[in-house]
Amino acid sequence: MAGSAQFRLLPQWIRETRGQTLQDDLLAGLITAVLLVPQGMALAMLAGLPPMLGLYAGILPPILYAILGSSRTLAVGPVSVAALLVANALAGQGLEPGDPAWIAGAVTLALLCAGILLLMALLRMGELTSFLSHPVLSGFTSGAAVVIILSQLPPLLGSDQGDWLPHAPTLALGLGCLGLLALSRSPLQRLLRRLGIGERLAMLLPRAAPLLVVLGATLLTALLALPEHGVDVVGDIPGGLPSPVLPGLDGQQLRDLLPAAIVISLVSYVESVSVARVLAWRRRQRIDSNRELLALGIANAGAAVSGTMPVAGGFARSKVNFDAGARTQFAGIVTALLVALAALLLAPLFKYLPLAALAAVIIIAVLPLIDLATLRRTWRFDRADSAALLVTFFGVVLVDIELGLLAGLVLSLAIFLWRTGHPHFAVIGRIPGSSHYRNVDRYEVETWSDLLLLRIDESLYFANTASLEQMVARHVADRPDLRHVVLICSAVNRIDHSALETLEALVENLGEAGLVLHLAEVKGPVMDRLRHSGLLERMHPGQVFLSPEEAVRRLHSPERAAVRSEGRA
Repeated sequence: MAGSAQFRLLPQWIRETRGQTLQDDLLAGLITAVLLVPQGMALAMLAGLPPMLGLYAGILPPILYAILGSSRTLAVGPVSVAALLVANALAGQGLEPGDPAWIAGAVTLALLCAGILLLMALLRMGELTSFLSHPVLSGFTSGAAVVIILSQLPPLLGSDQGDWLPHAPTLALGLGCLGLLALSRSPLQRLLRRLGIGERLAMLLPRAAPLLVVLGATLLTALLALPEHGVDVVGDIPGGLPSPVLPGLDGQQLRDLLPAAIVISLVSYVESVSVARVLAWRRRQRIDSNRELLALGIANAGAAVSGTMPVAGGFARSKVNFDAGARTQFAGIVTALLVALAALLLAPLFKYLPLAALAAVIIIAVLPLIDLATLRRTWRFDRADSAALLVTFFGVVLVDIELGLLAGLVLSLAIFLWRTGHPHFAVIGRIPGSSHYRNVDRYEVETWSDLLLLRIDESLYFANTASLEQMVARHVADRPDLRHVVLICSAVNRIDHSALETLEALVENLGEAGLVLHLAEVKGPVMDRLRHSGLLERMHPGQVFLSPEEAVRRLHSPERAAVRSEGRA
């Protein structure tokens, strides 16, 4: 029994990793590692860190995530947006890339991210993704991609930030790498299909292009002695595996970097869970949001212990892992072990790796993050959402990364408050010959001079109580024969205390005018709260009806004829 209980404590995927599943995971892990090696080094450079730290970020963190995470295909490691945020945060502290203090700051950010994510897991804040709208996230990632691309132009061109004059050998090498990487995507896949190569193999072979391009550029640079002609290279890279370290804790630095760590944690978590959910849906699998917080928190703790930068689940690598056929989290462990092998054996071979090649890898990797499709859809569907997207995008590109995201979040929240604070109200009537009730402005319906049926299409809370009062007052003033006002609450999911006080005031004010307030179609949870509030007693002789039809039968005076209202549509 003890052995059986111990076995159940192991991750579910351990029992499934055998046979064809094992073969698929081994292949997917290999393909993802081939992509992660050059990308990891490039993203470390983007964060202002030594390239070896990008490999370290792909060793222990993925293993820890594989043990704890709920996604079977999420590839955890260094990601472009987090790398950019790390560089931006450390530069804001007056540090210089390459300094020990810069590296220590990156490790501190990883440690802070671990603490923030674990605290969120403890508080079960897994559904936090719901509060970051897709347009805002799209604007942020698109803006970050543009900032990243602009930051990589100097090493790609071989120019200094000040004059932007290109260095001819570097420019030729950089553009050559960029062109080969661009051709390795759809054009190479189409060529392989024409040559009769199977669909899956034609899709997977181009995934090795970044590593092949980096190796080819390194070999060419060494053979032609390009550093002697002004081509910047990575230089000596000490090989080996990360040694476990206990990050130093500087109280002042922790306070200074905490705001940036919060942004990195939130953005990384939202990006990771969004990718995990998309891939899980395709295989009818489930993602546990709170478990993802725990797994990503532990993975970032592993990054801090490894002396490297914060990590997250990357879209590009996760998609490669998924397309390569990964079935369980074991694929992530295979990737981590192969990256460890590369760090141990291959690091000295990258001494002549040109920075232009790494810049090309980064540019090609982040190009898909520029999401023009979402902008077009939101512009056609909802101009307010498109405004939030554009404000976020231009804020990130023109002002500051964190401030751009904050501006988008504030605008998105303001739009939400305005919409819910100005809800849609509809006077409804009965479609002749039926028991169906619709908006008088849209349908030809029957209405009654002594009875007003007013539908509220939003929950009632402090921000929209004034709109409710104004709407009722306007319609009451236009109906001298009115005796009964019925609020249709079919869309009301919640009534807060401010709205309750407004309803009580309506009961009193309408009563003084000789009118009675009634409710209809009140949902069970709302009705439970109203019973404890005392409102139902104050409403007397007002009643609560199951439907508008019941309200009409009980309240309408037969001697008053129905009025036919012709809607606009």
